[in-house]
Amino acid sequence: MRIQCPECSQRFDVTEDFLGKTVECGSCDGRFKVSMDEVVKEKEKFYPGEKRDSHLERFGRSAHEGAANVEFAQAHYQPNVNFDQVGPPRPRRTVAMMSGIALMSLIIIVFLLAGGKEGAMRDMETMNRFILCGFSALVGGLLVIYGTAHNRKLGVLLTLVFAAILLALPVLFPGNPTSASTEPIVLIDGGGEDNTSAQATRIKDDYLFEIGYEPVSDAIAKHPKESVVGIFIRSASETVREKIASFLYEATDKVSRETLYRRGESGEDGLVLLVEQKMTIDEIAALCTKFGRIEKIDKELRIIDIAVETAKIASLDKYKVLDSESLDFEAQNLKALKSFDPREQMDAVKRLAGAKPRALRDDITQELLKMLPLSKADLQLEIINALKVWALPDSGAGPIVLEAVKELHLQGKVSKTSMELLIAHQVDGADTILMELWHKDPVKWSDVLLQLGSGAEVLLLPKVKEMDVAHVTAASDIIGKVGTEAGIEFLEGIMPDLDEHRKKSLQAAIDEIKKRQ
Repeated sequence: MRIQCPECSQRFDVTEDFLGKTVECGSCDGRFKVSMDEVVKEKEKFYPGEKRDSHLERFGRSAHEGAANVEFAQAHYQPNVNFDQVGPPRPRRTVAMMSGIALMSLIIIVFLLAGGKEGAMRDMETMNRFILCGFSALVGGLLVIYGTAHNRKLGVLLTLVFAAILLALPVLFPGNPTSASTEPIVLIDGGGEDNTSAQATRIKDDYLFEIGYEPVSDAIAKHPKESVVGIFIRSASETVREKIASFLYEATDKVSRETLYRRGESGEDGLVLLVEQKMTIDEIAALCTKFGRIEKIDKELRIIDIAVETAKIASLDKYKVLDSESLDFEAQNLKALKSFDPREQMDAVKRLAGAKPRALRDDITQELLKMLPLSKADLQLEIINALKVWALPDSGAGPIVLEAVKELHLQGKVSKTSMELLIAHQVDGADTILMELWHKDPVKWSDVLLQLGSGAEVLLLPKVKEMDVAHVTAASDIIGKVGTEAGIEFLEGIMPDLDEHRKKSLQAAIDEIKKRQ
């Protein structure tokens, strides 16, 4: 049976043996005597439909259709809630929004860095720039609007801001295509129709006015016509034109210093005047292809019309090209080697000569070998210095360097580094040049001759008998350091025919060889 505490109403299940006994409540610690009053009577259980109560009739059997009018404010709830607007944005929408912003930002950065007159996009027409920016704004804007479903106003605002910036870029950075005509100037002799002749004359006059022909005509009046060449340079900054003028001066053997004239309202054109030239106009035009595209060559006017191509102008990072620890050091200097500017080439070669070869060793070696036969003597010497550091024995540098050294030898400009490279690569024919150099200056070239080892003895012994005292002394010093037992026999065989001074030097060499053995 179940009893209930009269104080705290806590119920307990007990047996009938507890009737009439005093018990203590385990909940409130109250004491009471168990009687029938404390026994809990169980209510009768009914299942649905078994009992009908008359009091239930007052409740309606169906739901009330209309809402009753009440005096207080009723609460109204939105039945359909969009999860995208109240919850956090989904990952795919976040990625879409960031991709759209990144796309439009990238196009803006590209225009800022490469959209100018000297940038890589210089040749892109203005209409194509509008198409690129418009397409980027459309795609990027759709991605941003899709990604900002929780805040459409913000997405639309971002899209409009980026679209306005993108569409303004082609206005701020218009295209700068070369406008030079590729049609040759047609000069028509008298005898044709008057209007055709007048039109041809007008075309010629307009062209001469455009290029500012007066300096060329003045130079033709003072010098032989075939020695005057004017190079009209289109679409190049003043700095680039100065580099081109310097290059042409160097490439034409420094016959006559170039003169540079500024042309065009924007200052993007210029005229370089060369006089007293020994090279033909076609040869000079071939040099111009290193930095641009030939538009026309007029041999009558002595004019080469050329449009500078941005891709052929090296753009170097002024910090990375100097930092030998930079990962881009070799790439930047390789780009400088390919430049048409001899000063940039010279600076790059000197930097590479003092740097440690790494990833681009083969590419730099081949570029140096390609430059060597085409360069002037001073640049050739610097290239050989760099090749000594960069060229491996199997690079094929030996024969190319030997040909350059032969030309330098004729000019009396061979360096020690040149001969050391040939000796290190064991190039046939280097010994002949080295012996000629040693005969002219034994003091300077003895240390290089020593690098041949026993080969120096083979070169010197047959000529010892014909040498003067100074050369015998220098030869004896070398033979004493690298000579062999066969050399002792040879020297002892020729000594009776020599004077005392030469005998003394050769005897010292013999003693040195014996001491080493």
